[in-house]
Formats: sequence, structure tokens, C-alpha cells
Amino acid sequence: MITEANAAPQSGGTREPALITRAQQRDPHAFAELYSANHDDIFHYILKRVSWNHPVAEDLTADVFLKAFKKIDTFRWTGAPIGAWFCAIARNAVADHYKVASTKRLHFVGDMRDVEDVWGAPADTAEDTVLAALDGADLLSALGGLLPRQQEVLRLRFLDEMSLSETADAFGVTPGAVKQLQFRAIDSLRKAYRGAAA
Repeated sequence: MITEANAAPQSGGTREPALITRAQQRDPHAFAELYSANHDDIFHYILKRVSWNHPVAEDLTADVFLKAFKKIDTFRWTGAPIGAWFCAIARNAVADHYKVASTKRLHFVGDMRDVEDVWGAPADTAEDTVLAALDGADLLSALGGLLPRQQEVLRLRFLDEMSLSETADAFGVTPGAVKQLQFRAIDSLRKAYRGAAA
């Protein structure tokens, strides 16, 4: 297949256009070089967006390069590094990951740290105060009653300590929507906890 990369001069001594052309001709060694040159950047890009979850980042990175390998013939050289194309695929893979996760019933409560340690350091926020005072079994029961997106927003915001903007990026929504989802999740948790503790 003839692409713009075939006609582009190799400016700055870069081998990337030639590697892309060879990869589009299904040369596995050429794609392997593109993979080696971009793997670490793509892995760390994904890792940051999946809350530093290494196994998930590894799986998504593998998916990114598999998709790229299958679709390399659709790539058009515009002068930008192919890493930008890999990054776009990675962004979509992370978004797809969170879309799938939001439709499943999440059971992240096993990851909670020191929930039963009511003698711990004083809490800084109202949410921390509530969580610090909850009985562990009642909390697990209350968390299990939340909607998957509510569980996920609490995990991202309080366990993974993501900012509003990072959480918004993960969900593909605005920070205002995250605030509203977080408020509703805490309110639902409060109501569910009162029911579980009764």
C-alpha cells in the first residue's frame, strides 16, 4: 500500500517513515522496532490513567500494539511521530476499559486499606471521618449495594487519590459530573450504611 510515508523525505535522519512503510508491508522486524521505540511511553501513559494498576496497564498496552499491528496499513504519515498514533489508540483503549468496568458490578472493597482501624490518625475530611468510624463488615455490605459507577468513583477519588480532573478523564466526563457522581455515591453509601448498621 502506498502511503504518504513512502513519499516523505527522511528529515532529521529519522528512520521512522521507512520503518512504517516496511511495517505496512508486514515486515515483523520493522514493527518490532516501532514497538521497542514506543512501548515504554505508551505503557506509562496507560499506567497513569489506570491508577497505577500494573497488570491492567500491561494488558491494555498489549492490546494497543496488537490493534496497531492489525491496522498499521491504515496509518498515514503526516510528519508527526507514530507514537502519537499509538497514544490515540491507547487513549481509546483506556476509555473502553472504563466503559466496560462501569457496566460490571465492581468488587474493589478488598483493596480498602485500614477501614477497620478506627483508632487511626484523625481524618481530614467529612468522608474520611465517616469511613474511619464505620464497622468493616457494615461498610463492605454498604459498598456492595452501590452502583458500579458509584463504587468506581469512590475507588478512584479516595483509594487511588486521583484528582477531579484525572477522575473526569478516566470516566470521559467533566469534573462537575464527577463531583455530582461523588456526592451521590457518598449519599448512597451513607444511606446504605445506615440500613446495614440497623
